[in-house]
Amino acid sequence: MAGIKILGYGLSRGDEKVTNFDLEKKVDTSDEWIREKTGIESRFFARNKTNLDMAAEAGNGAIERSGIRASDIDLVLVCTLTPDYATPSVSCGVAERLGIGNGAMCLDMNAACSGFVYGLTVARSMLESGNATCVLIIGSEKLSPLLNMQDRGTCILFGDGAGALILKEDPDGEFCSLSGNMYSDEVLYCERFDPAISMKGQEVYRFAVNKVPESINAVLEKTGKSVEEIDRFILHQANHRIIHSAANKLKIPRDKIFENVQIYGNTSGASVAICMAEMLEKGLLKRGMRAVACGFGAGLTYGSVLFTVGQLPDRKSVV
Repeated sequence: MAGIKILGYGLSRGDEKVTNFDLEKKVDTSDEWIREKTGIESRFFARNKTNLDMAAEAGNGAIERSGIRASDIDLVLVCTLTPDYATPSVSCGVAERLGIGNGAMCLDMNAACSGFVYGLTVARSMLESGNATCVLIIGSEKLSPLLNMQDRGTCILFGDGAGALILKEDPDGEFCSLSGNMYSDEVLYCERFDPAISMKGQEVYRFAVNKVPESINAVLEKTGKSVEEIDRFILHQANHRIIHSAANKLKIPRDKIFENVQIYGNTSGASVAICMAEMLEKGLLKRGMRAVACGFGAGLTYGSVLFTVGQLPDRKSVV
């Protein structure tokens, strides 16, 4: 299966930085406890931005770096569980704001924290089929309104932000994906009409530390690759204990794993997108590199994609 060219990348985040010390004033918690349990030091809340605002900002950055015209995009794919409206979709709003035009397919998809990894698979499939030639894929979340500030086990974890990529097909590249699910409406969920994120932390942790290595191993086995042949591992930024547990089980050197959970917290479907945007900005994803991205979260869902990095955009500051 052919791979993907990354023509552009963009990033947006909430307008208010919220540190652990800020949360200490509102919640029965401490900076030391949060850092020890999660690795998180801060997160961003979108007090004056909508989900669409952040998605469009990230998408605009990706277009500017790509050298293409907005009208060249024929698929806008937004991975989110927190749209501003049940309908219209965030993707339709992005297309309108960025001048993409009426001829593009616009699609929102919800796989929670696995969303962007699933989205890469959908984007790649659309490119391979010929139903799309240029894809704007965005992971964007505004989770802060869904936080119960009385629940110290969850309110400390999440933040708001968005990441975006412009993708085209790379005939000379590699791409392979595998995914799965374990249905549960009790372990990690958010009710539609009384929205607040609820989570059984220990059960989510056990799910993640088992399924992340299993998922990554499965995609490595399918492609006949070893850990040593992968240059970068991009894991959903849930917390550092899950990331480090997966690295230890798979014997992945720490310098192959990117982390920014300490800055952004858990941004769900935006997490892997933000990671990739920052990695591209910092020169940590280079042409010809082989990478594995892994998402896991509510559903319960999980999945991994292995890809080679094709064409790269010019690097300009993402923030």
